[in-house]
Amino acid sequence: MSIVELYKRTRERSVTLSAPLQKEDFIPQPVNFVSPPKWHLAHITWFFEEMILKHFVTDYKIFDKDFSFLFNSYYQTIGKRSLREHRGLITRPNVDEVMAYRIYVDEQMIKLLDKNTDQKLMELVMLGINHEQQHQELFLTDLKY
Repeated sequence: MSIVELYKRTRERSVTLSAPLQKEDFIPQPVNFVSPPKWHLAHITWFFEEMILKHFVTDYKIFDKDFSFLFNSYYQTIGKRSLREHRGLITRPNVDEVMAYRIYVDEQMIKLLDKNTDQKLMELVMLGINHEQQHQELFLTDLKY
């Protein structure tokens, strides 16, 4: 399987996991050690934008400058971030905007991967895919709360 196919399959799996949820289900954070579904979906998208697209696409246009703060996790070298226990307080962007963000980043990633085979890029994409798979597990665990 090509890295593009693995990328697409992994990204689609996250959306499939969230499909049974209603929009109201995407925001609550019942305890401080879990993250809301919306945050998981946006964070991993942030990872691809922040760690890959900004560095490998000349003149990359970020989707929304505020997302860097909202969806950063523990990457202190990247900049300020929202505290984990406050993730359930993030009501904006809404779920539709997060899904639009995912689509935008996926389109940019596919374009990049279709024309670039740089080894460092491939390693970062694989890291991102593994990171998203980790968040898929966290997504399911967090939903139990």
